[in-house]
Amino acid sequence: MKHLVAILTALTLFSFSSRAHADNPGREFLMSCTYGVLAGTLVGAASLAFTDKPGDHLNHIARGASFGLYAGILLGLYVVYVVPGLDIPPDDQLPAMIKDHPFDVAPVVSPNGIDGMQAQFTLTHF
Repeated sequence: MKHLVAILTALTLFSFSSRAHADNPGREFLMSCTYGVLAGTLVGAASLAFTDKPGDHLNHIARGASFGLYAGILLGLYVVYVVPGLDIPPDDQLPAMIKDHPFDVAPVVSPNGIDGMQAQFTLTHF
């Protein structure tokens, strides 16, 4: 039984070890769920070391796998739906108003916190 679990784990890791392509969000989601389940299973198994009778608490492994699946689902949703929207377009695709905006305002930060605001006006570029 131990050999079967080891073989299945190795096959799963090797099948998902290649980097997911951005054009296949289903693969990215499935990969994050799989890694979440594997990580949760390992954490659940490691928690058995802190119990008096590990044989009586094998449900910790299943509980860890379940929590790992939930974490993997959340990570997969984030990777598939949020991360692609964070891509910053190249400078040639930015609107001219943003690229050539001559006035900037920024906070002045010191070790004690925010000390004030700083304004900057650009007259020319050379």
